Amino acid sequence: MIIHLLKGSVPKDLVLNSAFRDFAKCNESYCSLDMDDYSFIRELDEISIKDGVAKVLNFIGLDEVPALVQLFMDMDLEPGVYVVDEKVGINIKGELGARINESLGIALYSVAAYDNAITRLSAAAAIYEGLGNVGRARFMEAMSKIARAEDLRVKASRLHEEGKHDDEKSMIEEASRLYASSVISFREAVGINEAKANEVLSMMDSSEVLANYYFTHGDVARALQYYDACRSVPSNVGGLGEGYWEAVKIKGDLCGAFYYLCKAIEEGDWKVYEEAGDKFLDLINEGLIDELTTEGAVIAYRGALDGINEINDALRIYSKYVKAVSRYFDNVIRDRYGGFDAFIEEFRRGNYEELAKVLNTDVNTLKLYIVGKVMMDVVKEEGLGEDEALEILAYLAGLGLNPLDMSIDDMIDELRGLVTDENFIEEIRKLLLRVKERLDGLIIK
Repeated sequence: MIIHLLKGSVPKDLVLNSAFRDFAKCNESYCSLDMDDYSFIRELDEISIKDGVAKVLNFIGLDEVPALVQLFMDMDLEPGVYVVDEKVGINIKGELGARINESLGIALYSVAAYDNAITRLSAAAAIYEGLGNVGRARFMEAMSKIARAEDLRVKASRLHEEGKHDDEKSMIEEASRLYASSVISFREAVGINEAKANEVLSMMDSSEVLANYYFTHGDVARALQYYDACRSVPSNVGGLGEGYWEAVKIKGDLCGAFYYLCKAIEEGDWKVYEEAGDKFLDLINEGLIDELTTEGAVIAYRGALDGINEINDALRIYSKYVKAVSRYFDNVIRDRYGGFDAFIEEFRRGNYEELAKVLNTDVNTLKLYIVGKVMMDVVKEEGLGEDEALEILAYLAGLGLNPLDMSIDDMIDELRGLVTDENFIEEIRKLLLRVKERLDGLIIK
């Protein structure tokens, strides 16, 4: 299958002795495979993938290795990259050796195998230098520095968890220096299209890595300074292609969101908190859904809610807060449990306090997330959009009404004390009955 994806055809004798013979269209010597879905390869166990890749390497020539590595990256087949790195030597001479080491170095960097990436990128730089391709050599040097910086960030994170904050700071400062040094190398990578964008991103990373460190350790004033430096870089940059500009813009917007969050913390202004939350939420809506954006949005909107008194402001912000909470826990639960169903299995056991502690939250917020997930599904089935669901959930949660803890009749009685529109009350009752039914089926099994 991999040979077919790489070459477009497979020797006939290989196919006729394989499980794919029923999908083959053959001439006298070669076959093509009539299959559109190759995702099953990723589902194979690691030993089977490694064995298959090793056989492919025995079949193809060295000049096809860079294309094979790119294929594995396109397929999201991480084990394949590791096998090629293990099986293909680093001391291949000439242009081919440089291209092989470059392709493996970039791929290994992409899958966060930084030590191996550094080795390959450094080898590629040395070969390119010897060939007189100075621009490519500088680019490989710069990528090697970035890989070292990323590796230091990972190690610093572990030191933070272990409480070794002095060592953590030293590593973060070294990472910042490596990013700054890579800027010079990228600048000298003449003729490399992506060098300018990487130069700009490294300038931003050298500030952002320090900003994140100071923010995590509660030094908001210094964090604000470095986030400001990071977010300001794109305003002084021109000449980037559209594809490269998008990456720079996202990095700048992320630094900008944290800048406003730091500013809000320093000033204690709920409007600035909301502005920061909106910037994080914009990034989430653009597809940047990770721990930084989701947790940043939750912190910002929670800060805003703590400082307001007007009900309309509270409802507006609470609906955005609920969305941020949902995105945050989607991300955390996917990483920790693999999915919502596995998380619910834990929730059914009833040890809510312990589960909330594991997820670094409180029981009420955890229940809000679950109710929100169910309400989103029910509202969509009713033909309404996410915004309507968020508004209803925000209204109920703001009044302390949660169908996990209260009967529907009790919730409606509470609402009647605040709302006079009986038609609205009846619509809410119908919705809550469906939500309650779904929750009971989900949790009581």
